[in-house]
Amino acid sequence: MRILQIVHGFPPEAIAGTETYCEALSRGLLTRGHECLVLAGSGRGAPEPSLSLEDQDDLLVTRYVRVASQSDRWTDEYDPEAERLARRLLALVKPDVVHLHHWLWLTNNLAAICAELGIPVVVTLHDAWVSCPRIHRIRWDGEFCNDPPATAPCLTCAERGPWQADGEIARALTLRREILDGELALANAVIVPSEAHRRFVLKLLDLPEDRLIVLPHGALPTLPARQGRGRAGECPQKPLQIGHWGYFMYLKGTHLILEAVHRLRDPSAVQVHLIGIAGEQAYEQRLRQLAEGIQVQFHGSYRPADLEAFGLDIAVFASIASESYSFVLHEALCLGLPVLAPDRGAFSERVGSAGLTFRAGDAGDLARRLQEIVDAPGVLETMRRSIRPETLFPMEVHVAMLEKIYEDATHTSQPKGESPTPYLKLMAHAKRRLLERETALAELQSRLAQSQQALYDKEALLEQTEQALHETRHALELLQEDFAKLRRTPLFKLYDLLMKLSRPR
Repeated sequence: MRILQIVHGFPPEAIAGTETYCEALSRGLLTRGHECLVLAGSGRGAPEPSLSLEDQDDLLVTRYVRVASQSDRWTDEYDPEAERLARRLLALVKPDVVHLHHWLWLTNNLAAICAELGIPVVVTLHDAWVSCPRIHRIRWDGEFCNDPPATAPCLTCAERGPWQADGEIARALTLRREILDGELALANAVIVPSEAHRRFVLKLLDLPEDRLIVLPHGALPTLPARQGRGRAGECPQKPLQIGHWGYFMYLKGTHLILEAVHRLRDPSAVQVHLIGIAGEQAYEQRLRQLAEGIQVQFHGSYRPADLEAFGLDIAVFASIASESYSFVLHEALCLGLPVLAPDRGAFSERVGSAGLTFRAGDAGDLARRLQEIVDAPGVLETMRRSIRPETLFPMEVHVAMLEKIYEDATHTSQPKGESPTPYLKLMAHAKRRLLERETALAELQSRLAQSQQALYDKEALLEQTEQALHETRHALELLQEDFAKLRRTPLFKLYDLLMKLSRPR
């Protein structure tokens, strides 16, 4: 079977969870004798849009490189150049099935393009992008949004330019929802990696209960499951060794861990190991400021195999977003580490009795849980005994189950959507936006003309005032000259003498 994987980014350029999973899946399909290719987005830019082909150890990866100056706004998720080049690639490759992992960095009508070409599409929803222009449903104020799109405050939360009024944003949100609803309707199968994510998606989107297939991600071939379950039988170290790894960013809640440690009765009772790098310099500075006064080690970049060397007692993750699966959790369980994780998303479902949960986004509740462990460290052994690495879903099993989904997709009729590619809606929206911008520009030009006229009138008045002032000064100078001449005349001298004589002695 010839399978095209489509994803927003791909290693080595992008190595987060979805990208790494897509690479492992692609190589698993190659191993099982399939022809697998990848179309990925890219963060790079170029003078002209193009497709860049790479051979990565027998895996052909094509990256769509956008124009360097292209907008990153959510209102410009449809990219006609990406569509043109994707159509060219699809015509060349002629895949039996397309597995669509993400639209970001590409264009938001990929399923519609495949439907027009008669290519079956399988979609995996890795996050909340289809229901949120901000991708992870983290509002502008940093809080998590759990509201369905119909009632969510998207109008006030979605990012906008200074020239985009409420009306334009409201129409853009409606159009986005219609396009992405259409994309899911055109998919032959829609996969989610956990039951928790299935419930979350069903709450956010108007989908039938049986529309989503729960298929856990397969284990990445980066860290084999340990035999003997971690530090079983050993006493916890003093201070307690806490591990946290991955990309450090606000939505992953790394800052909450350090805030929680500050709230412990004795912060010196724990030592935090931050293993990884921050996505933004400002966030790293925030973490380093929070690390002052407590025991924190920043270890920098790592490979999964490096995690065994840190001698950790427990793994702590604090994501604010709703995680759909979490490979860092998988790695912790492979290491035999108990886990402290938020009660949102797939964490609580997957941790079970091998860990504890706290209220997501709540540093105080995380501190409470940490204090419980510090006060009664024996609980770590109880959690360690509950870890069963051998039950983690192997990638080979995952790939075999996907093969069945692919086969079913190729033998089922193509789903019917309202409009395979919503050109008319896109054009109508663009035309309305253009008219509104032209109207706004005309109003600005009118106001500018009025301001210029007012400025001209003020400048003319100022010029008249300066002229009158000049004339007044000239007249005063003439009067002063005449008065000086008058003082020198005999008559004025006689008048001055009479005035002096008339004064009383």
